[in-house]
Amino acid sequence: TYMDPIAMSAIKSHGTSAIEHALLDPTYPRTIRIVMNRGLSIEKYTAAIVEALSPRMNGQELEKLDEFKALNPPVDLVEGAEMEMTIRGNVMLYKNSLGGVGQIDSKVFCTALCDVYYGTDPVSPGHKEMV
Repeated sequence: TYMDPIAMSAIKSHGTSAIEHALLDPTYPRTIRIVMNRGLSIEKYTAAIVEALSPRMNGQELEKLDEFKALNPPVDLVEGAEMEMTIRGNVMLYKNSLGGVGQIDSKVFCTALCDVYYGTDPVSPGHKEMV
């Protein structure tokens, strides 16, 4: 994860609790880069992300999950494939494994995505620890 150092510099002086709160707040810009360490079907990749996001969206704006699926071309992911999710407020900019770009405009989606990676039950605890 890359987070804007200027936006985070003021937060760091307020301690761990403030940092954890900022990580859950999509108004603090950040980019999450996913690099595949093995091949995976695009269906399994999108299903895993949708499964993690769906309960965190509390039944709101679930059509955004279909928009996310549509941002991924129907090509399986190979080892080393990279995807990037840049979160800035209500907008998630997405670069898929083939370099195609798109965006989802939804505070609900962006907040849920922050919770997926930085909440109390992150999909990758090691990732959260490294941030």
